[in-house]
Amino acid sequence: MKNKIQSKVGKAFDKKLGDAVDTFTCSKEIQSGNFDFATQTYPVITVEAYTGRGVLFGSYLKDMVKPTDYQVTDCKAIVLQNEVTQVPQIGDVWTTSKGRFKLVNIGVDSVSATYTAQLRKVSA
Repeated sequence: MKNKIQSKVGKAFDKKLGDAVDTFTCSKEIQSGNFDFATQTYPVITVEAYTGRGVLFGSYLKDMVKPTDYQVTDCKAIVLQNEVTQVPQIGDVWTTSKGRFKLVNIGVDSVSATYTAQLRKVSA
């Protein structure tokens, strides 16, 4: 079931939904080690990056159920799990054609084919 959904939606992303699909990238620092009191940070041990695509700028305006920490300017993303190169986490910042967006909330559908993400615009 999962493979069939991902295949059909992937084809729709390529054709019928092509004008609504955007790509995104995320690059985040992984910190670990002893806290540096002078800089108030932990040392960066590596930088992880991932990419994906989906319908990124959907709206919550017509939805009956909204996340509890919803803001009017938030947008909804539907992303195929098999097209994201790493599991997204809350707090990640996605760079898109429309700017940078912080991942506020993320959910998985019942067959684990897609992620539904709540995105919030990040200032420069």
